[in-house]
Amino acid sequence: RPNACNQCHLEKTLEWTAARLSEWHDIKPPQLSPDEAGVAASVLWTLRGDAGQRALMAWSFGWDSAKAASGYEWTAPYLANLLSDPYDAVRYIAQRSLRRLPGYESFVYDFTAPQAQLHEASERALQIWTARRIESGLSGYEDALINSDGSLQTETINRLLLQRDNSPIVLNE
Repeated sequence: RPNACNQCHLEKTLEWTAARLSEWHDIKPPQLSPDEAGVAASVLWTLRGDAGQRALMAWSFGWDSAKAASGYEWTAPYLANLLSDPYDAVRYIAQRSLRRLPGYESFVYDFTAPQAQLHEASERALQIWTARRIESGLSGYEDALINSDGSLQTETINRLLLQRDNSPIVLNE
């Protein structure tokens, strides 16, 4: 279940959060898997989480407070991935957050389009990020599965995507 710390500090791992809570409130750190210790929690919830977690992370990637705390230069690949999510609501939230990033303000996308068009839009968004990353450089986001040269750690990303929780969910109002 997502926590408030990692919803704002999007680039931080659960291990980082556990250390802060232990330091500040003398809370014993939990046992964490290697992924929980080494991959940013927002990335884990985006890639392998259920639809509710993916929607929450899509929203968080566009939240001004989180962008100020975490940086936003690294988030576009994850939002691009969510543009082809099985859930309409996740896709809608992802495109709204993506349009809040520099270079995507006028990004054309229909979250109700057929799957082929959703994948095309996802690829287009990733191409924009790749071009911007190459122009400006990007480092310091290894826990977000971005190498020091700015390339994505695709093997780990694909492994986590295979673990995605695609269980149908219903969120009552």
